[in-house]
Amino acid sequence: MKYISYICSTFLGLIFLISAFAKAWDAESFSDMLLQYGPQWFSIGTPIIISIEVILAIALLLRIYPMRTAFCADCFLVIVSIIFAYGVLAKGIEDCGCFGAFSKLFVSKPWMTFVRNILFLGISIPIFLYKDTSEKFIWQKGLITIFVTAAACFVCGLSMKKSYTLPKISAVKVDNKAKILEKLNEIYTFNEDSTYIVYLFSFSCHHCQNSFANVQQFQQFNAVDKVIGIAMEDQEAMERFYRIYKPEIEIITIPKDKMTSITNQFPVGLFIKEKSIIKTEIGSITSPGLFIK
Repeated sequence: MKYISYICSTFLGLIFLISAFAKAWDAESFSDMLLQYGPQWFSIGTPIIISIEVILAIALLLRIYPMRTAFCADCFLVIVSIIFAYGVLAKGIEDCGCFGAFSKLFVSKPWMTFVRNILFLGISIPIFLYKDTSEKFIWQKGLITIFVTAAACFVCGLSMKKSYTLPKISAVKVDNKAKILEKLNEIYTFNEDSTYIVYLFSFSCHHCQNSFANVQQFQQFNAVDKVIGIAMEDQEAMERFYRIYKPEIEIITIPKDKMTSITNQFPVGLFIKEKSIIKTEIGSITSPGLFIK
């Protein structure tokens, strides 16, 4: 039972550690996902959740009070499962975001997330059955926990930086512009002698809604020849969006998998001229006044 307990705690520790650093690596996307559950301040939960997962991970790996840690880990799994169940039933959320941008590699359906969490709860049982009374090097283990947690928070901070600095439209570079334009050409035909703003967004994204007024003004002020919105298919969220914002621009809806092949962050603004992406912006769309001469 001792060896089984050690194997189970190591396995769960690695799962929590991978989950934490996967979120930290793409914290902005995870923050946007949290916003789908409620108010804008929900994004504060990103560093909190990452820190909790790192602390649980290191405590399980180093077996710091393993029974208490396993109990806390089980409570955490139950709480996030309940929150995700609310998201599925009330908000139509399908991606738990448990492993950040890599979530789809681990699970593809909501029900599989619940099955996976139940399996993790079962794996924690042997940790309770073996009473490990030996507690050595506690303060050294505590220092390791603090160091790894700080590292995860540092990575999270770097990833979320652009969410709070709201970069200028010319300041952010998008990799593989040619590949992105190729995928956009499958959705819309661009004229070489025209200028466009392509707005990639989600109907349920709060950041996207905040920027939508600026996006529409590009067309109202004739800053470009045409503004095109491209959004993920979501019938319920779309009906609400149209009812509240009454869009004046052309909006094309595409499947989720097609959108994620272009970007996994929202919103994204692309300024296209002569069939080339000239400028980009991620996280917020600048006022069209910068484009009016």
